[in-house]
Amino acid sequence: MGFTRALLSTVVFLAACGGPERIVKLPVPRADVLHAYRLMAEGDEMALAGQSHFALLKYLEASRLNPYHEVIFNKLAIAYSRLQQFPQAEKAIERAIRLEPRYASAHNTIGIVYLANRSNKRAIRSFQEAIRLKPEEANFYVNLGHTFLREGKYQEGLRTYQKALELDPDILDNANVIELTPQSAEVVTEERLYLMARVFAELGNKQSCLEYLGKALSAGFSDGHRLLSDTAFEKFFEDAEFIDLIALYGVEGRNS
Repeated sequence: MGFTRALLSTVVFLAACGGPERIVKLPVPRADVLHAYRLMAEGDEMALAGQSHFALLKYLEASRLNPYHEVIFNKLAIAYSRLQQFPQAEKAIERAIRLEPRYASAHNTIGIVYLANRSNKRAIRSFQEAIRLKPEEANFYVNLGHTFLREGKYQEGLRTYQKALELDPDILDNANVIELTPQSAEVVTEERLYLMARVFAELGNKQSCLEYLGKALSAGFSDGHRLLSDTAFEKFFEDAEFIDLIALYGVEGRNS
């Protein structure tokens, strides 16, 4: 009951914060500021431990003590997103942006919320704004590249991933970085998996290429002619692991 009441009270609080105008920050008692920081730190520890509900409660309490701290509302939005409460997440992150329009991480977070709600074009604009504000952040480019792929804009996605790699050569080594959409009901199709394999092939990352190609084949990708005619994979045509993988799914010889 306590958790439910906290959620309801915060929904009312956030609903009262609607509108695009920038929020004027008012003074907050120092004791409340310090207490809010402690609660935020406790929430961070709980979030890292996978205790999203308890992290949310900490951020909610912190936001009531200091309703003028954009970082708190960014964390609140992330916590809501992890619990798939996207309307509340959007309200929270909109407040963060109204508190500090130049806060790049908030624009990135709202992009992820839009992505979860399948508002791809709004997500693209948000990620682009995050990049404009903080162009050295590789993760923002990964998120934008992911969204371009979802929109079927392969070349834009490839260029964006390449920029991410310039900033952080290891950013794409972890496949989970690509699949960072919040826990929505997104269906990852064999076409998306094939395109990711193609991206990694063009980037010269054989391990990740084969991983995604295997996922695509397992998910039902069966166009052997397309695969074996695709110049992106040409560098791997004589590679033993590539040959073994496509043979496993009966793809060899389909390019005839």
